[in-house]
Amino acid sequence: MTGMEQYIIVYSKYIITLFMLLYCVLAFCRTFSAGWRGHKLDNIQGILIFLIQFIAFLTICVEKGDVDYLFFYAISQIVIFSSMMIFSMAYTGINRLLVNNMCLLLGTGFIILTRLDIAKAGKQLLIAAASLAVSMVVPLFIRRIRFWKDLTWVYAGVGVTALGVVLILGQVTHGSKLSFSLGGITFQPSEFVKILFLFCITAILWEDSSLKNIVISGAVAAAHVLILVLSKDLGSALIFFAAYVFLVFFATGKIRYLLAGGAAGCAASYLAFLLFSHVKVRVQAWQDPWSVIDNQGYQITQSLFAMSRGSWFGLGIGQGTPKDIPFVETDFIFAAITEELGIVFAIGIILICISCFFMILKIAGASSDPFFRLVASGFGVMYIFQIFLTIGGGTKFIPLTGVTLPLISYGGSSVMTTLILFSIIQGIWLRERDTEEKEERRRLKASGYYEPYEDEEPEEGEFEEEDWDGNEYEEEYDDDLE
Repeated sequence: MTGMEQYIIVYSKYIITLFMLLYCVLAFCRTFSAGWRGHKLDNIQGILIFLIQFIAFLTICVEKGDVDYLFFYAISQIVIFSSMMIFSMAYTGINRLLVNNMCLLLGTGFIILTRLDIAKAGKQLLIAAASLAVSMVVPLFIRRIRFWKDLTWVYAGVGVTALGVVLILGQVTHGSKLSFSLGGITFQPSEFVKILFLFCITAILWEDSSLKNIVISGAVAAAHVLILVLSKDLGSALIFFAAYVFLVFFATGKIRYLLAGGAAGCAASYLAFLLFSHVKVRVQAWQDPWSVIDNQGYQITQSLFAMSRGSWFGLGIGQGTPKDIPFVETDFIFAAITEELGIVFAIGIILICISCFFMILKIAGASSDPFFRLVASGFGVMYIFQIFLTIGGGTKFIPLTGVTLPLISYGGSSVMTTLILFSIIQGIWLRERDTEEKEERRRLKASGYYEPYEDEEPEEGEFEEEDWDGNEYEEEYDDDLE
């Protein structure tokens, strides 16, 4: 290895970390900014994403001694940046921060998966590209379709049926039934059912959060959770349960439901400990992994070793031993990131996820539609709770639950579901922008300052033909707008 190659490997981690810190600062500035329209910070974030990706893949090429990795890099950049451009051009007023954060997390996943297993990285890239193509039209559906509130029992029926198929026909993976194969493609229905579940519970509670509807929604939630428990997919069951508890809390505003849900969750966790042997194993590994380091505690101890070796700035891409950790591409990918890119970069990933969470809650709070306000709030809770379970389990903060890190971990179903989730949030955002602009037009029309664009058509029943004549913007008003 030449001196230049050694220089790239040693110092690239510091440059990547610096760019990540700059991105995080801009992300939080953007999160708490008052305006929603195009912002120069969005473009700077795009440049930083490109630089992080370029330096990381250059380091991989140098470390592997194979320029073919640049081909994968080029394809991944086409996928990421074409997504940014298409979203921005297709939807005026799109929330660029969420798009940028989504692309940064996807890009981080491509980096670490390429370093671990180029074949899995290639599969992830293909799934992400297909998922992004599907996600492009989701905001349009959310924006235009008006009967989302009326499909309560369709959501419930499809969700319970999908989970039931896994329970009956699913493949057993490490003692749990998580997925089934169709035409050589593996599906994990619990990931997709998350969306249906949230829409179902919201449809029941958004207009009437009386005790009767809480009981009905509780029965529906219990059916989903029970099937997941019988399938031994306890991580997903926990996410579904937490989402339900917070949805009830958001719908009613009564903290007693939150406290009751917390107590029920603790009781259910203790019962799972008594009933399921693999839960006992995970609890034992969490309490004292060093005493069972050769067996039950091997995963978590290797994860902790990896993160400690990484220290603040990491060992450098390709310089660690993340493959010593079982299931590193899925459950323990955060440990791999920490080992080779450092604790500072890993904290940056957490901050970006928190930025997404805050922005989702901001969109929820700004929504004038109570149905979509509740949907967005539920999605935000589900997203951040899954991140907590993944990182908390990998760092020994909580017992391991076996769920993936959204957009980063290997797993097609998880990636597709999360991208659709983000697109639904974008659709809710755009619905509110439409409402605000409609109200602004009405206000201007009432004040006599409104003049439509040449290609703008009046809404049915809103304006008469004569309304389009005469009224021009006054120069004074234009100045105020500027």
